[in-house]
Amino acid sequence: MTDTMVKITNLTKSYRLYDNPKDRVKETFSITGKKYSREFKALDGISIDVKKGETVGIIGTNGAGKSTLLKIITGVLSPTSGEVQINGKIAALLELGAGFNQEYTGLQNIYLNGRIMGYTKKQMDAKIQSIIEFAEIGDFINQPVKTYSSGMFARLAFAVSINVEPDILIVDEALSVGDLFFQNKCFRKFEELKKKGVTILFVSHDIASVRQMCSRVLWLDHGIQKKFDDCDLVCDMYMDEKRKSMNEGVTVTQKDKGQILPSYPEGKAVFPALHYKSSKLVSESFRFLSCFITDSQGAITTEMRVEKEYEVHMVVEFYEDMDNLIAGFVFENNKGLPLYDMNNYINQGQTWKGMKGKVSEIVFQYKLPRIMKGTYVVSAALAQGTQERHIMLTWLHGVMEVTVYNGGYNSSYIEIPGKISIHQFQKDKIDMAGEEKK
Repeated sequence: MTDTMVKITNLTKSYRLYDNPKDRVKETFSITGKKYSREFKALDGISIDVKKGETVGIIGTNGAGKSTLLKIITGVLSPTSGEVQINGKIAALLELGAGFNQEYTGLQNIYLNGRIMGYTKKQMDAKIQSIIEFAEIGDFINQPVKTYSSGMFARLAFAVSINVEPDILIVDEALSVGDLFFQNKCFRKFEELKKKGVTILFVSHDIASVRQMCSRVLWLDHGIQKKFDDCDLVCDMYMDEKRKSMNEGVTVTQKDKGQILPSYPEGKAVFPALHYKSSKLVSESFRFLSCFITDSQGAITTEMRVEKEYEVHMVVEFYEDMDNLIAGFVFENNKGLPLYDMNNYINQGQTWKGMKGKVSEIVFQYKLPRIMKGTYVVSAALAQGTQERHIMLTWLHGVMEVTVYNGGYNSSYIEIPGKISIHQFQKDKIDMAGEEKK
């Protein structure tokens, strides 16, 4: 039995575009075979394979071809050429309310969707309670879905899709409609399904969610497969591309509100050579020479303990004079979730100057917050402008890997210090504002 659930080979989807509706008729009845249309390729040469139990992300800007690809996988559209092989039962949430009869109640639509997926009424009877409980729409389950809000649609559609035990679950941006608590509930359900071996195709513009959920990612750009590879690699490349596009049209004209004036240490400095995972965004006006962490004794380290003092050092060599500089770093967990960051503009409201032929060492001093123990990745960046309006010049992913030690309970990503007190009252000495009287 194969462990490949979705296999796509050289997939293409083309459309004929006409400038005028009459041109379609002219082309159809043209004796000479004259073309009045032009070809538009929504997808061009897509080839991927998705294994059993794998969660694959699909990313790209609007118009990249993501929804078209999913519709072909689910059979809503037919490909122009290429091959699509599906092994298993698919549950897909492509559009809110898709497959729902507006006149039916929520309950009736649950059975309708189950029937469409090939389940018998008896099989759906066994699932109905879990679906209703997950949807959390109360008595509206017995009301026509045409009376539902978009949030109710999302809840019910999700509840049906993820509780019918599909082999392959397809989700296309629908999470953005539900509230924060429902989103959190869905992500926990996704993790449960992954443990059961369900294959998930997850389309989202939220790169943090993609990093959290996915092992591999397909990046589409105007119908072309830019990259299909490891999640972190593809997400890093995609974000670098977005940062480049954000630079377009941005000019730095604002005068410095304040400058960090450099000091000039005596003697010769020795810095560890820089190593980083990847970068597609690198300036030719300077180069990073080093990035490292020192403890309170000045020793270089990659092991950190919460509530201890540390310094992050960034060393940059300049090939030309540069004003309005912002240097910073980001501390991310192994899922790419940024836990904290620092830069000279956010923390001090100041920029600094790089001088041609000189080397600048930027030093960030801080106490490590009580974050969860584990392994973290540090990325470094240099921009020009202000926090609100800047040009990203260089972004280096993975300049360091750091191990954090926390002797506490590690019950959440960040533990916050605080003082706790207890107040006690007699029952007849309190009133509840807003509570209905029985």
